[in-house]
Amino acid sequence: MKILFLKHNILILLFFLCLVDSCNTVQRDTKGHLVIVGGGIEHTPEILKKFVDLAGGSEARIAIITMASEDYLAAGEYYTMEFKALGAQQAKTFHIKDSIAANSDSVVANLEDYNSFFFGGGDQNRLTKIFLNSEALKVMHRKYSTGSVLGGNSAGAAIMSRIMLTGEGNWTVLSKDSVDLSEGFGFVTEAIIDQHFIERRRFNRLLAATIEFRKTGIGIDQETAVWIKPNSDIEVLGNGVVLVIRPDHAKFPKQFQNGLLNVKNLELDIYRSGEIFRF
Repeated sequence: MKILFLKHNILILLFFLCLVDSCNTVQRDTKGHLVIVGGGIEHTPEILKKFVDLAGGSEARIAIITMASEDYLAAGEYYTMEFKALGAQQAKTFHIKDSIAANSDSVVANLEDYNSFFFGGGDQNRLTKIFLNSEALKVMHRKYSTGSVLGGNSAGAAIMSRIMLTGEGNWTVLSKDSVDLSEGFGFVTEAIIDQHFIERRRFNRLLAATIEFRKTGIGIDQETAVWIKPNSDIEVLGNGVVLVIRPDHAKFPKQFQNGLLNVKNLELDIYRSGEIFRF
C-alpha cells in the first residue's frame, strides 16, 4: 500500500510539472547544447566527435560521469580514452558515488572547472539517486544555461528529460500507469526521451507516456543521437532514426475508461541523420 501511495504521489508531481512546462515559450532559454545518444556509442565515434567539437575541440574540458554503470571504473577509462583520442586535452572521470558526494564542496568546486559534462550508460535510477536536487546538478544546469555542452548515452540519455522512463513497467499494453516514471534531470522539459528505441521495441512505453502526460515523445535508436541546439533546432546524428510522437493537436477523452489509453490525431514523424525538427 505504501509503494502504491508513493507512486501515485510521483505521478501527481510529474503531471503538475507538465502543466508548468506547458506555459514555457517555444524558444529555449539556454545558450548550451545537448547531445543525447540512444545507445551504442562505441559504434558511432562521429557523435562523440561532435560533442568534443561543440565543447571547444582541443580546449574542451569534459567531466565524465559513469556512475550509472556497475563497472563505472572501466566505463570511465573508456570515455576518457575516447575523448582524448578525439582531441580533447582535458577529460576526467568523476566517481561521485552518493548524494553526499554530489553535495560536497570539493566536488562542486571541481565541476566548476569544466565546460562540458557527459553521462555514460547503465541504470538511470542510479544517477537520479545520486544527483537529483544536488548542488552538483545545479552547477550543470547553470553552466548549460550559459553555454556548456551536456551529453549522455543510453541511461545518460534517459535522465535528460524532466519526466524520466525508469526502465520498469509493463509496456505490452496501453493502459494508465503501465509505465514507471520518475523525475529526471530536466535539461529537456518539452519532451520525454526514450533510447535503444527500435532495437529494443520500446514504442508502446513511449506511446503510453506521451498519451498519459500529453508530452512529445522522442525515441532515439541505437547508434543515433539528437543534437538540441540553443535555437531549438534538433538535428539527428548517426546511423539510425529518431521517432517523434506529438500530442499537440490530439483529441483526448475526458477520462480513460477501464484504464485503457485512447486518443485521436496523434502525429508521428521519423527522422534520419541530417534532418532537423523541433519539439
